[in-house]
Amino acid sequence: MKKLIVLPSFFLGLLLIFVLSAAFKYKTERKAAETKENSSLFFSKVIKKAKELSYFPYVSPSAVPAVLSNLSYDQWFGISFKDQRGIFPGKSRFVIKPFPLGYLFCQPVFIHLITLRGEEKNYVFEPSLFDYNNVNVENLPKNLGFAGFRVFFDTFEKERLVELFSIVGASYFRSLGLGQAWGLSARALAVNTTGSSKEEFPYYREFWIEEPKEDDQTLSFYAILDGESLTGAFHFIFSPGKTSKVEIENYIFLRKTVEKLGIAPLTSMFLQGENSPVLYNPLHPEEHDSDGLSIQLDTGEWIWGPLQNPPYFSSLEFPIQGKLLGFGLMQRDRNFDHYKSLLLHYESRPSAWIVPGQGWEGGHIELVELPTTTETKDNIVAYYVSDTPALSQKQFHYAYTIFWGREETPSSEIGRVVSTRCAQLDRTIKEYIVDFSIPGFSEGVSPQPILLVGQGAKLLELRVEKNAYVSGFRLTFRIQRQESGSIPLKAYLEAKDFPLTETWNYIDFP
Repeated sequence: MKKLIVLPSFFLGLLLIFVLSAAFKYKTERKAAETKENSSLFFSKVIKKAKELSYFPYVSPSAVPAVLSNLSYDQWFGISFKDQRGIFPGKSRFVIKPFPLGYLFCQPVFIHLITLRGEEKNYVFEPSLFDYNNVNVENLPKNLGFAGFRVFFDTFEKERLVELFSIVGASYFRSLGLGQAWGLSARALAVNTTGSSKEEFPYYREFWIEEPKEDDQTLSFYAILDGESLTGAFHFIFSPGKTSKVEIENYIFLRKTVEKLGIAPLTSMFLQGENSPVLYNPLHPEEHDSDGLSIQLDTGEWIWGPLQNPPYFSSLEFPIQGKLLGFGLMQRDRNFDHYKSLLLHYESRPSAWIVPGQGWEGGHIELVELPTTTETKDNIVAYYVSDTPALSQKQFHYAYTIFWGREETPSSEIGRVVSTRCAQLDRTIKEYIVDFSIPGFSEGVSPQPILLVGQGAKLLELRVEKNAYVSGFRLTFRIQRQESGSIPLKAYLEAKDFPLTETWNYIDFP
């Protein structure tokens, strides 16, 4: 009889746990749905505002006082935001601090706050918000605006607050994962980066930042983009971590026809690497934020384009055959000894991998490389271009996610390029060495090299040999130039008529 009493109690306890668990799950899902609905409603207001703005001619932002625009970088960077809690007084793992106007960042940005109660408030600039560190800024007007903002995240570890996101200057922003060093940037759009039209740099003129709750792991904010030829509404969701994530949705409204509209542009620097014929700084054999462009297609093909510091302006298009699954500017080389910089830590700079969402049908990826003699100037740009012309009064809608981290996302199951080196043997003959690392490398594999040499050169020699140091193979070949222009090169290894590696895609410059 005693067992008959205990058993129902046991099952009643299980039933109670199930009911409470279901109620908690319902409450959590309901809360998430309400948050998503509120975000969608607010974003629709931002979209409407951006669209209405596109009906009017572009008006350049007001000039900032000369005392700010004449600041040096060190003076500007020395200005600090006083309130260590940031712009929101409540408890949160996120601390958001505005950037002051000055130096090169002189396009006023206006910041609005969306409180936990859903109220919208203007966050008005006042000189007293900043410590100008002995810079004389008397008589600065109120409501001058800001240059952007930076985001710190409480890791609950020794360092606690770590800066993992910043957005400042035109439409540039950047992020990184925990334990990494600042490197490449992204921006809202690339407008006429190549072509015959003048390049434009639209800027974020307004931000709306949602107040994060105490236990939030993401930060949501909105922006209006304004430029001579277009406007845009943007929604960002930032998720910090070992690999940080920025989810982006945008609506673009064309005031004028744009010759070349680049979506999700990434901007980086490549001064010199293992493939460089000239070393501008012999003390640091390699200096770059990224060392290659990676592209993944749904056909199963992976493309790797090692970056270069070209002798002249270079633009290369990668047509999308099938569906684009992702692309990015990557920093594959993580060996400190290849860089030898105790200050700049190139080996710790993040890769940026973009996963497309809505609006990415057809088109091509474009890689632009510019010559440079210093590591202080970005000279690499990569972005997506649609087949649909960007005509006046037309509207575009895109969604995508950028992953910023040390590891490649996603990892490939086929062999990848780990190094590219070349040497000029005489006036017309050049030798290339490309090393491929193969997952699950087996001594029994005998790959067949596939090499395509573009017009203007002929192949003299080609061989493949095992390279146990990279758990893969080494491809070595020589070409002889017959013309003076740029020569495209492509190579990969296959086994039993199946690609064993990604496609190495390169330009041989004279």
